Amino acid sequence: MSRSSPEARRARPLLGTLVEVRVDACEGDVEAALAAAFAAVAQVQALMSVHDPDSELSRLNRMGHRQPVSLHPWTVAVLRRAQALHQATGGLFDPAVTPVLAALDFLPIQMEAGATGGSIADLVVGDDRARSGRPLFLDLGGIAKGFAVDQAVAALHRAGVRAGAVNAGGDLRLFGDAPQPVVVRDPADPGRHWLLGEFRDIAVATSAGYYAARPTAKGPVMPIVDPRDGHAVPVGPSVTVLADDCATADALTKAVMLAGTDTPAWLEGLRAQAVRLDGRMAA
Repeated sequence: MSRSSPEARRARPLLGTLVEVRVDACEGDVEAALAAAFAAVAQVQALMSVHDPDSELSRLNRMGHRQPVSLHPWTVAVLRRAQALHQATGGLFDPAVTPVLAALDFLPIQMEAGATGGSIADLVVGDDRARSGRPLFLDLGGIAKGFAVDQAVAALHRAGVRAGAVNAGGDLRLFGDAPQPVVVRDPADPGRHWLLGEFRDIAVATSAGYYAARPTAKGPVMPIVDPRDGHAVPVGPSVTVLADDCATADALTKAVMLAGTDTPAWLEGLRAQAVRLDGRMAA
């Protein structure tokens, strides 16, 4: 089945965005495959949403510095991946910058008193639980959305889908034998798109400020905070990361943005590539 005529395409509001699942070739029940993919995304949201007071992440934020908190294997996997990427990027990726995001009204949430200044490195993650050595407030939105895309793709594979795509508001996984086009928005003109190329079996994530900026006294900023100084990043070029899995691509867009204009040496070790767009050129 060609990309222009997929067997099925469905979209649902999840993860604070619109999640689209496309099936291009399937050896099983297409509707069952789609249902399984959306169920996987919904489960990640239920486990790790910082907005849901009943999620495991919210429980960890409230109680993790007092006692170990039991966690689902998926939550454990995301926390461990977050810690690994925190270490690999020299601390540039850190989901513990939530207090700054909340203060700038990027996250309309209430936090425990004293949950500032910590790091994902303060968390001790076991096989089925975690606890922190100090009050922390984590927001896994910068990696869990990509993880949800990965789990949706895994569900599609188990259901017999051989080719397709999952897109969750800038986090994209493509799979199948045929190359598929990848386009990104121009940060200076979001209605305009750049073609990055055609890829197969690739994960892509983009971070930019064109739809999520907040005004400050020093100018508009994006919902990306530098853990080194606690400041949000000014609106500027977008960053797109291509990697083997969407959780990694999702997380690394923030770290690459914070790394400056040079290509970070740690990208190669993580089997990832990055593209910056400044509105004048595309790579």
